[in-house]
Amino acid sequence: MRLNELYETYKDRVEFFLIYIREAHPANGWQVPNNLIEDVIYDEPTTDDERTEVASACQLALDIDMPMLVDRIDNDVEEKYVGLPMRQFLIDADGKVAYAGAKGPFGWDDEAFEDALKALL
Repeated sequence: MRLNELYETYKDRVEFFLIYIREAHPANGWQVPNNLIEDVIYDEPTTDDERTEVASACQLALDIDMPMLVDRIDNDVEEKYVGLPMRQFLIDADGKVAYAGAKGPFGWDDEAFEDALKALL
């Protein structure tokens, strides 16, 4: 996974977090065929604890090495950063957004993210 490679390469100089936001394709909502094929079948969590359980399962199933944070059930982070669908953000030392990737999954661009990261370092 390219995400793990970026994390391993820069983790000594950059603090990385994957933030799990609301479920994009819940079983009790907009379920997609790939979720059924890959056995990713979760209802939309209704509590912080339920969301944390789903996030943990996701991190393990996808073999994600970087630390994961979980957005509260009120979706505060997702609403502030418009993280759905998945997006990449780079926050500089002053707390300002230095890079905001396009909406994913087609806007996900590890090379552009790494270029912005190198420029910032």
